[in-house]
Amino acid sequence: MIGGITKGSCFSGCVEYVLALKEENKDARLLYSEGLLTDTPKDIIDGFECQRHLNSRVQHWCGHISLSYSPEDSARLPDDAMVKLALEYMEKMGIKNTQFIIARHLDKEHPHCHIVYNRVDNDGRCVSDSYEYYRSNAICKELKKKYGLTFGENKDKVKVDRLKGRSKTRQEIYLAVQVAKRTAKDWTTFQRELAQKGISVKKKFHRNSTEVEDLSYTKDGRKFKASQIDRDGRCSYAIICKALERNKNRQAQPAASAPKQMQSRPKHEPGAIGKAIEAGADIAENLGNAIGGLFQVGPAYDPEEEAFIREMKRRQKRKRGRSL
Repeated sequence: MIGGITKGSCFSGCVEYVLALKEENKDARLLYSEGLLTDTPKDIIDGFECQRHLNSRVQHWCGHISLSYSPEDSARLPDDAMVKLALEYMEKMGIKNTQFIIARHLDKEHPHCHIVYNRVDNDGRCVSDSYEYYRSNAICKELKKKYGLTFGENKDKVKVDRLKGRSKTRQEIYLAVQVAKRTAKDWTTFQRELAQKGISVKKKFHRNSTEVEDLSYTKDGRKFKASQIDRDGRCSYAIICKALERNKNRQAQPAASAPKQMQSRPKHEPGAIGKAIEAGADIAENLGNAIGGLFQVGPAYDPEEEAFIREMKRRQKRKRGRSL
């Protein structure tokens, strides 16, 4: 289950797309509606337009959400089950007391539905979009666990041609970053490789300092924070720096002396983080080899990086615990 969220200011275009009114190869059916007359598509659009005038301060009054599921769950998702999941998702997202429709598309192998809702609610208030991307991901994960739905493939295997808009651009940036950080040994090379794919990366500094706080990526006029590209930090400044340093060290080592260096022991024992990262990398790599015939990891999978991410999450969790 994956939720894609967009906002706009054109109910007619969105409703026509969701109901597949102008595309001959698309098949869609309206499953559910609330607060609207559904005799004709024009009635639906007019109803949305009438209510959005209750609040002239809302600039993007048309909300659109697509909920997509794994093909493996097709048999478990008749229309009524899909409506039930959509309504529960909307309730948890705080999309309530407003007009909306739910329509199912039948043009793909994976089951999916579309929700069009009025961001001006029945009382003239704006439906909040605060942290909607993060909330949506968390809610989808919660519902998948609750109902035993199939967890999709990792992000390295997502088919870009099935995505649209910001979701497609976000995935393109994610994949490009994973490729660039496997080979680049400095920031200049890293940025050059991304630029060849139409992606620019910019550092954000802490106020009045040279310390980098975050990264942002831009492609096709769409800008994303590193955390929006990947919540686990695979596109973050810390991870990129670690990858570049690792690549630089590997390229500096003579190939002939590699076996000798592998046998030598460091003069000093690594710290706690180093031990955890090394152990996690070994476990991940051995586990991947043991079950390789059953599960295939993505091309950008790096056991050492995954172990580093897990260790950083563990430290952040402990830090939050101490502050309570």
